[in-house]
Amino acid sequence: MLPSSLPVAAAEAMHLPGHGVLQLDAYATADGLSQSAVTALASDDQDLLWIGTQDGLNRFDGHRFQVQRLGPAEAGGLASSSIDAMAFDPGHRRLWLGTNDAGLEVVDLPGGRHWRLGTGAGLSHSQVGAIALDPRGGAWLGTGAGIDRVEPTLARARPLGATGTIVALETLPGDTGHALGLGADCRLWRAAATTLQPPPAPAGAEAGGCIGLAVSAASAWVAHARAGLFRIDPADGRVLARHDPHAGGLQAPVSAIGLLPDERLLVGYQDGRVALLDEYGVLRPQRLEDGPDSAITRFFVGPSGSVWIGAYTSGLFRVRAANQALRGDVRAGFEPTTHWPSRSLRSLWLEGLPQLVGSDAGMLKRGRADGPWEPVPAFAGMSVRVLRPAAGGGWWVGTHAGLWRWDGADHAEAVAGLPDPKVEDLLVEGRTVWVATRGGLARLEHGVAVAVPELAPLRGQLLTSLQRDAGGDLWIGSNADGLWRIGGDGVPRRFRPAGTSMHDSVWSLHADRRGLWAGTYSGGLYRIDTGNGHSRRWTTADGLSNDTIYRILPDAAGRLWLSTNNGLSVLDPGSGIVQTLGRRDGLRNTEFNSGAAVATRDGLLYFGGIAGVDVIDPAGLPARSPPARPLLTVLRTPSRLDDPVQGLRETGIVYADAIALDHRDSLFTIAMAALDFTAPDAARLRYRLDGVHADWVHPPAPHAELTLSQLPPGRYTLQVQAAGRDGQFGPSRTLRIDMAPPPWRHPAALAAYLATGIALLAWLGLQTRARFRRERERSERLDRLVAERTVQLEDANRRLREANAALDADTRLDPLTRVSNRRDLHDWLGRREAAAQAQGRPAPAPLYFFMVDIDDFKQVNDRHGHGVGDEVLVQFAERLRRLCRDDDLVVRWGGEEFLVVSQLPRAEGATHLAERLRAAVAGQPLPVRDGALALTCSVGFAPWPLAAGRAGLWEQSVDLADRCLYLAKHSGKDTWVGVAADADAEAGALEALLQGRLDLGDAGGVVHLLRPGTR
Repeated sequence: MLPSSLPVAAAEAMHLPGHGVLQLDAYATADGLSQSAVTALASDDQDLLWIGTQDGLNRFDGHRFQVQRLGPAEAGGLASSSIDAMAFDPGHRRLWLGTNDAGLEVVDLPGGRHWRLGTGAGLSHSQVGAIALDPRGGAWLGTGAGIDRVEPTLARARPLGATGTIVALETLPGDTGHALGLGADCRLWRAAATTLQPPPAPAGAEAGGCIGLAVSAASAWVAHARAGLFRIDPADGRVLARHDPHAGGLQAPVSAIGLLPDERLLVGYQDGRVALLDEYGVLRPQRLEDGPDSAITRFFVGPSGSVWIGAYTSGLFRVRAANQALRGDVRAGFEPTTHWPSRSLRSLWLEGLPQLVGSDAGMLKRGRADGPWEPVPAFAGMSVRVLRPAAGGGWWVGTHAGLWRWDGADHAEAVAGLPDPKVEDLLVEGRTVWVATRGGLARLEHGVAVAVPELAPLRGQLLTSLQRDAGGDLWIGSNADGLWRIGGDGVPRRFRPAGTSMHDSVWSLHADRRGLWAGTYSGGLYRIDTGNGHSRRWTTADGLSNDTIYRILPDAAGRLWLSTNNGLSVLDPGSGIVQTLGRRDGLRNTEFNSGAAVATRDGLLYFGGIAGVDVIDPAGLPARSPPARPLLTVLRTPSRLDDPVQGLRETGIVYADAIALDHRDSLFTIAMAALDFTAPDAARLRYRLDGVHADWVHPPAPHAELTLSQLPPGRYTLQVQAAGRDGQFGPSRTLRIDMAPPPWRHPAALAAYLATGIALLAWLGLQTRARFRRERERSERLDRLVAERTVQLEDANRRLREANAALDADTRLDPLTRVSNRRDLHDWLGRREAAAQAQGRPAPAPLYFFMVDIDDFKQVNDRHGHGVGDEVLVQFAERLRRLCRDDDLVVRWGGEEFLVVSQLPRAEGATHLAERLRAAVAGQPLPVRDGALALTCSVGFAPWPLAAGRAGLWEQSVDLADRCLYLAKHSGKDTWVGVAADADAEAGALEALLQGRLDLGDAGGVVHLLRPGTR
């Protein structure tokens, strides 16, 4: 039953949605609950939840259950394991327990003292099923025979009257000194400290069958299993209103009621269903996600506003506090069915009609908001990534099978000319459409792809997102090459913000009036000031639930909602507060998909993931969350030799301000937790022990254990702080730890040590001369040993130098072909340049970089296996090495691609060497284990420097050689292509060529493009 009065904070924090969907967290025996029949619920002044069952008493901190059962009181045991009723007295910090078979037990929580009252102490019956605490002290007990009174001394019980079985007992609000009791026969009883008066039974209630009573300042409710819900005047028992508990299709008998602080009534039924009687008297059945399948036994609202439901055989349930932000009623319209092509959603369009959903295997649409979803045949089997309305009607549909112009019915026309068919994002600006693909950026005009040479730097890149900022610049996110910006000149440029290193994989963008937000894959969230280029970064260390950010949606309050690989994170840029939502808050998804997010004009946010859609009402998530409470729960120490208790000794320290440890407690553990029933998994914990920890320790979970070993004697202070969903840490819970010194370190023992030391000094003086003589002999032996070890060490150093030289050679050679690797190329070029500078020689003849690639090498692996492929690579490298001079260099560049570096005075020498390389491979098959393979190769080359006085970077010449190789490949293979600079090459055009901004076919007078048969 719910308590009749709650703290104001709880009433404000508690919320049950009006749209009839309750998402629950379930706790059962597998989670540590002692038994699945919940019979009583209460909370103490530390916000800990106490759960009574038919097999033990449970204390719950949101993470772990601690169970007490029948046993000796001095060992923490109970008079009975079967608990029927509970109440907490905050004035005395006592927990009152009504048992099913052993009367009353009262536990002093700070001190651990137990009081037990049975029939021998005046109790009218051994079964206590209801407890009502008197604010003036003492309590009324509802038993199997009547109502009894117990005074604060807890000496005896005094029966007030034989009423029969009492099913509910509630203290009347205010300083009245009265309680209201309800019998199973539906008779009401008004109890004072010494008297018992019977108000009339509610008119219309059958004699027998009453199951519950709830009392507030305004009224009281009596529940009958079948006859109805009666609102009565608690003063005289008059019926003020009666409601049918079976409205709305509810058929099972009522099994429990609970009155919420806002005067709404929760009604539980024997089939596990729950209804809410609202302020207008309308009974609204609540849809319970993963709810109980047995009778509801108890409702309870904790001090933090968390709502709990107990069931007969289904265990304990917590109503997720994020219900008000998670719109389960709207989400129900997106419930994936067997007719859906896939549960994994990739794109959404929900503004207006029709509404569209793109999945990993097709698209669905519906013509009205509450209508059925129908598959769109035109996109069956496609991964639909982007949905945008097109100017003039219809839709742009971006898929991994191309971009389509869809008329909204049956016709879809593919758009040609994209750099890659896999579309990741679209930006529609009237008749102009920007298309981000996995192979670059395209621009459409009037539905047709147009050639834009300026977009060449983005060619071949996997682009993920597009965003136009307030200043008109276009921002492009890429998967592997960071963030790009297109300004007024239309040329994309890589953007590297100042202030922090930007992660290279950018998957989401959002622009506001002051700058740009960029979400990355595993690198967190970045805020970029587009004016000065400065940036700031948020990661999991700042409270994000995950560092992969798939989409960024703002809400009306200016907060940013981030979909990630681990739920949703909410950042308030103004305050810096980060809150998180996860599976325990009711999210259907914990892993969301890139691009699958949309905000609608009604303020709702929709996020698609691998398990459908989650619908968020941002207004339901407050800017600040209720504070979490730091708890110290248990002290564990190993048993001592003189201790009869074996194993670990556990001592409760929930209320302790200080603990004193013996020197024999050399190893001990302190368990702690951050208690926040509104969001248990989102709570955070940190602690530090003065004198041990220089800074706060942040455990990865909201519960932790601090284990200390061999703590030096002294006085220490442990501080523990907790933060709720918003990450704001509150005041410290402190614990003083006094570690006693061992007896041998007591001051008296130190004095004895001093006296003994003085006595020893005389004896030591006598021994000094003999010791000096022995030490001199020992020193001589040591000198001889050092000389021998020195010789051995020099020999070991020689062998180490030889081994290092061999290791250095291995790190410079490709392990398979034993030709140079890229590291050796860097060192080789560095040595040549250093030698030239040291000797003051004029600029030498240019180096030529020959990029050589085996044609159709993949077919060798596919037809003959990777073992033969490796033999081909070894033979190929050896043939290249035989063709080169001693001062040339052969480098394995990667896979079947090799780089030959040679110094040649003229381009004619380069063409001759390129032809020799090509002919040496094509002219003679390569021997392998199964015979010989006839292969060809393609060659591209370029000089460095490209022209006299214009060195550039050697990497640019290698890149130019690679582009020539690309031309050779596309010219039919088994050929070569190279470049040589004109003597009068224009500097700007030459620089553009080196940087890849000038196509080889457009080079003009900059280079001679050399091919076989040309000069």
